Amino acid sequence: MTPSLIAHIVGALVLLFATFLIICKYNNIISRKPYDIVILLLLISGIITLHGISHLGLEYVYGYNPLK
Repeated sequence: MTPSLIAHIVGALVLLFATFLIICKYNNIISRKPYDIVILLLLISGIITLHGISHLGLEYVYGYNPLK
């Protein structure tokens, strides 16, 4: 197992854990100011985008495609 694959797996686990926390604390999050919600959504978007870029690298270098 290569370091980039390990980093990708760890990043995916952290992303799943963060998603779980957001779901569990939904009422607390939704009661925040609209500005705070926009910032949170932008951070989530950036994290998902970086995760997608790591998929691109795995596909290019290792031929890894989890959808096949």
